[in-house]
Amino acid sequence: MKTCIRKDESGVSEAIGFILIFTIVILGISIVTLYGYPVLADAKINSDEKIMEQNMIVLQNDIKILTRNNVPYRDTTIGVSGGSVFVTNSTASENGGGEHFNLNYYDGTNWITTPYYPGSLEFVSDQGTAVISVANGAVIKRQQDLDGSSMVSDPRWFYDEDEDTLVLFMTNLSSSQEMTLGGIGTIQMAMLGAPEIHDFSYTTGTREVKIEYFPDLADDYSRAWENYLTGPYIVDSGFLMDAPTGNPGDPDIYRLNVTRLVIKEYNVEILGI
Repeated sequence: MKTCIRKDESGVSEAIGFILIFTIVILGISIVTLYGYPVLADAKINSDEKIMEQNMIVLQNDIKILTRNNVPYRDTTIGVSGGSVFVTNSTASENGGGEHFNLNYYDGTNWITTPYYPGSLEFVSDQGTAVISVANGAVIKRQQDLDGSSMVSDPRWFYDEDEDTLVLFMTNLSSSQEMTLGGIGTIQMAMLGAPEIHDFSYTTGTREVKIEYFPDLADDYSRAWENYLTGPYIVDSGFLMDAPTGNPGDPDIYRLNVTRLVIKEYNVEILGI
């Protein structure tokens, strides 16, 4: 007896199989492109901003070494990724009416108003929106498309409650020409002149110190300075802030009564980047 074996020759066409596999691959690439790549790009931008925050703190510490430790020169090599570092000359700010401070105080005979144009070293992201600045001894950050700013690292200002003494370090950054750094470079700084020190004691009672902060309307760090001056960083009660006028260009005004005021003025020159 013969057994009949029938072969099943039915199956999936090779063309259909290729189309299915190709579709799966395309869908996978599309999902990675639509969802994965933006996440990776955002992660890189955030990483670059964190790195630049640390680089700016390094520059802040180098400026402190120049001004406080009597070191005449300082070289710092940094890598700038995802943007560029610009030098804003304090003299250029003065001529253009940029960010500056007015200190109003009593010198023992008269009330004095002294303007300070600090200049800055500023990082501007070309992929994200972060702007990080070293200015007047502080490291400050803001977003290009948002209002507000924050203090990344405080300036070295302090108030001695026991002696009722306020000490302010005013640091000006200057350069002989416009400078920009992208990639890896060395920032050369020098402080060749001795600091100017003003020391006033008020034996007849407390005297008011008034700080006026004039922001650059295109590069506004007023919220960071407000949080610093009115917070518990200098004195528990902080400076008392006048009610803002709401008019663009008007300064934020802060007041504090002290029996002794010490102002130390430093001029740091950016030689090259």
